[in-house]
Amino acid sequence: MRREALATAPSPDSRHDFLVELRGEPLPGSRLLIRMVPDRLILEASGFAAYLGHPFDGLSSPEALAVAILDDLNNELVPRWVEVTVERDDPMPHRVVIEDRQPTWDNPALLARLHRP
Repeated sequence: MRREALATAPSPDSRHDFLVELRGEPLPGSRLLIRMVPDRLILEASGFAAYLGHPFDGLSSPEALAVAILDDLNNELVPRWVEVTVERDDPMPHRVVIEDRQPTWDNPALLARLHRP
């Protein structure tokens, strides 16, 4: 149900690599940063907002939350490259970063320009 909220649209130009960043709060006290290089589909902002409005039941750890979000994005969008960052401050600062990419995709120049949060 949650995954179905990820509304997509065709990429305006799948010949080029471009970076998309989206931020949100999937659970109270958790911050989410998604960075991705789309392939044939892009994520619509309204779909991302709706996705964040669905419950993330049973995903109490930042690690479990990051993996679930990565799986959802990979299943619905199949991005060339995606990075999911989940952060919490309570009960102590905790940050999880997970990334995935299509096996044949590589753009070291683009990734080198990324500022790590």
